[in-house]
Amino acid sequence: MFIHSFMIQRKQSVYLLLVAVMMSWLLVRPYAEIVLINGRMLIFHSAAIRNYFTPHDYEYFKYTIPLVLLVFLTGALNFVNIFLFTRRLLQIRLCMISAIMLVLVLLAMIYYYFSALHLMEHTIHKFRVAAIFPIIGIIFNFLAYRAIHQDEMLVKSYDRIR
Repeated sequence: MFIHSFMIQRKQSVYLLLVAVMMSWLLVRPYAEIVLINGRMLIFHSAAIRNYFTPHDYEYFKYTIPLVLLVFLTGALNFVNIFLFTRRLLQIRLCMISAIMLVLVLLAMIYYYFSALHLMEHTIHKFRVAAIFPIIGIIFNFLAYRAIHQDEMLVKSYDRIR
């Protein structure tokens, strides 16, 4: 019986693990950059916006503590949610909370990006690949929600048969 319940959980565990990995990747990788007229670059990390003079010489332009906390908590929540497979209803609720947190991460990233964009004269500005991680995370949370919900319906149907 234990093996069967673990096998049911496999798909959503992969989805939740992918969200946790993407959030941990977002902690260390930049999600946007702005090239300024004077040749400097603003690189947006989840913990801070860095103003680069040269490739190795920079100063902190602005600390983004709310964003780094949201990214860390979202990744940790998804990682912990993997191990709650015996409490499917709690897992479903945590998936929804995680999706809301991912929307907040996305909004915070956009806010910091456009607030810095309007303060500086720039030549080039762009988002990097890590900027789509919250969007992919929302999709994976929805897929995990659906899989957990299907497992719950399957368990309820087994209870009716007994």
